[in-house]
Amino acid sequence: MKYIHCDSDPAQLYDLANDPWELENLADHPAYRVIAEGFAQEVVQRWDSAALRDKVMATQKNRLALNAAMQAGASEHWDYNPPSDASQQYVRNHMDWTVVAERFRFPPVG
Repeated sequence: MKYIHCDSDPAQLYDLANDPWELENLADHPAYRVIAEGFAQEVVQRWDSAALRDKVMATQKNRLALNAAMQAGASEHWDYNPPSDASQQYVRNHMDWTVVAERFRFPPVG
């Protein structure tokens, strides 16, 4: 069973085993009344919806300001790679080529 609660919307109850696409809301169905009431009571016991809403509204100003700042400025890409000195990473410019040839060449030069 899946129960969805939102203070401003009607409750939703779905039997996921028989309705995986959640097409039939059973919250007002007489056969599921006890189950729906149980979920509704659990929501009241576990969460203070008014306090949650107040907390979200209080932080919304900060979230909107952060979003505006990110949209306005040059931001780093999420796949950012720090720069590296490829001359020291791939080409061994800091090593003598004769030493490199003797040390790393395969098959070794006789």
